[in-house]
Amino acid sequence: MVIAKYENELLVVWKDPITRNRIVIGRLWKEDEKFHFEYIRECENERGSIEKAIKMGYKPIKIFEDIDEKYTSDELFAPFLNRLNGKDRKGEPFEVLKRTGGRLSTDTLEFMKPIDEEKKNRTVTFNIAGWRHYDGQKALENLEEGQKLHLEIEEDNIYDMHAIEVWTTDKNYKLGYVPAVYSRYVDKLVENGEYEAVIDNINPEAGPYEIVEVKFSGKMVNPKVEETKISNA
Repeated sequence: MVIAKYENELLVVWKDPITRNRIVIGRLWKEDEKFHFEYIRECENERGSIEKAIKMGYKPIKIFEDIDEKYTSDELFAPFLNRLNGKDRKGEPFEVLKRTGGRLSTDTLEFMKPIDEEKKNRTVTFNIAGWRHYDGQKALENLEEGQKLHLEIEEDNIYDMHAIEVWTTDKNYKLGYVPAVYSRYVDKLVENGEYEAVIDNINPEAGPYEIVEVKFSGKMVNPKVEETKISNA
């Protein structure tokens, strides 16, 4: 499940190098000045879990080999901290992971924000998937922060029955997709028009996946996934 479980949390996501599908495998969160990590299990998330990733070839990081364990550390765990450059490791490295996603060219792990849910209102900030394959660069000079976007279910997508396209409101430019990690949790909102999608940040100098960040919000009428309360445990 990609609904937030803890107050200051990131999802740890593995991208299968063969299928390119992203699978949520764990949660990393900061609480009371300590860092915590646990795997997402098959019983919690029907779309992705550590068990599913292992079946597809993922090998757990050495210090996290026990998939039943909940890990705690005074410092950000070394395999995650080492994804950042020297300057970013100082100060607030967890916030840097939030901002950058901690992607490396040497592996296929990344960090994504979970969906916040409160009183059936779901909000999430995401980068547009598939940006370089569609009209994003053509449209870039016409985009601005605060600009509304149009989302549309792609009904004939044979790879993802929940696929959601991201368009400019005039439908002149297809910018890409809502990341598949989120799409099944918000597709009903899009289908019913019960949402708002707004450009939250634009960074033309960033890599293709990070150029445009979108803030999504919507109210569930009949949520497909039960409401999850934020834990302070």
